[in-house]
Amino acid sequence: MNANKDERLKARSQDFHLFPALMMLSMAMLFLPVIGTSKQNIPRLKLTYKDLLLSNSCIPFLGSSEGLDFQTLLLDEERGRLLLGAKDHIFLLSLVDLNKNFKKIYWPAAKERVELCKLAGKDANTECANFIRVLQPYNKTHIYVCGTGAFHPICGYIDLGVYKEDVIFKLDTHNLESGRLKCPFDPQQPFASVMTDEYLYSGTASDFLGKDTAFTRSLGPTHDHHYIRTDISEHYWLNGAKFIGTFPIPDTYNPDDDKIYFFFRESSQEGSTSDKTILSRVGRVYTVWTRNMYTDTYFGMRQ
Repeated sequence: MNANKDERLKARSQDFHLFPALMMLSMAMLFLPVIGTSKQNIPRLKLTYKDLLLSNSCIPFLGSSEGLDFQTLLLDEERGRLLLGAKDHIFLLSLVDLNKNFKKIYWPAAKERVELCKLAGKDANTECANFIRVLQPYNKTHIYVCGTGAFHPICGYIDLGVYKEDVIFKLDTHNLESGRLKCPFDPQQPFASVMTDEYLYSGTASDFLGKDTAFTRSLGPTHDHHYIRTDISEHYWLNGAKFIGTFPIPDTYNPDDDKIYFFFRESSQEGSTSDKTILSRVGRVYTVWTRNMYTDTYFGMRQ
């Protein structure tokens, strides 16, 4: 932990001057309405798969020919590797050659969970599987990974080994744990997470139907393993939030003053139900807190 803080202090002097610009952008987004017009949905540049191949600016990953649904990725610059999370699979690729000696872990949802998922009316191919949604660096030797588990989220640890040249890439199947409040139930639900100081911060739905969205904190050092989330209320603190991203951003040179910023959209709670405005929001969470600081911090950003 001390080594991690020393590294952060060194990087802080280089990155801190960017913070005022980020804060200006954050505050500008805070009450920015999103108007659903057709013009906004038209991309400025549109390229087909064939166009990309002809441009010679991309390298196709041949492993994707299995028809997998890729959901997340994690760049491991230290090892020169790229991790890909897909449907029932996690891939480990070399940045030098994506298709040379790549490794993969097959991690399907439990059969009984798949059957229950089907009985609930979900699609067998696009929903009732283990879609990998979380790939976060836990420490120097392990990656924390979570999947939807056929609408029963599950998490675990991938061992990469100590040596950079000889990567192990093995899922510890003996220490799997619940992924609720860390990973969404639905593979298509907007979601965001980030790992910092061994804590996992997530913006996700906490229920099967995806109605109760929340900010959560989990994991952490062994002596502090417990969940913290925004308060449960019949009116919901977050109104159908669609999470976009989350990032740790330093406010000062003191690492104990660091905060986690969540970027998301939600429906306004004012006006009639037939005329809801979609608002862009920024939520701020302290990394050093008590249980009661969690909700207060979020509302401080919504004034």
